[in-house]
Amino acid sequence: MLMRHLATNYAAKTPLPLEDVAREERISQGYLEEVARLLRAAGLVEGRRGAHGGYVLARDPRDVTVADVMTAIEGQTWTAQCLGMSAEALAKGDGNPKRVRACVHEAVWRKVQGQVMTTLRGITIADVANDVSGFRVPARDDKK
Repeated sequence: MLMRHLATNYAAKTPLPLEDVAREERISQGYLEEVARLLRAAGLVEGRRGAHGGYVLARDPRDVTVADVMTAIEGQTWTAQCLGMSAEALAKGDGNPKRVRACVHEAVWRKVQGQVMTTLRGITIADVANDVSGFRVPARDDKK
């Protein structure tokens, strides 16, 4: 929500106070401050101090993806490890059965993460701010 507000405000080049966003979105200003801190650390936003201070995007919203924002806020996801099992050991089924099952599940979730991140890299903050309606959930017949 914060990035959408900042993208909408990008052309004006005026800082947007978190208080305004919190009030409009009806969310905690403290929560927004934590989110802004993470986004600033990732180089996605800049803070401006003073009477007319607030936050601005550090880059054009067409150059910032939803994946950039998610990674800044959530960090890398799906970080489960195969507990040191080699690919060969996994392929042979060697070792502890619980570890083998954990590695199989990890492989599935890594594929899911890859697809999710590919999708999120294709959506910019400008798309979100413009409320792009080109995305749709496919009907059952479209899944073939």
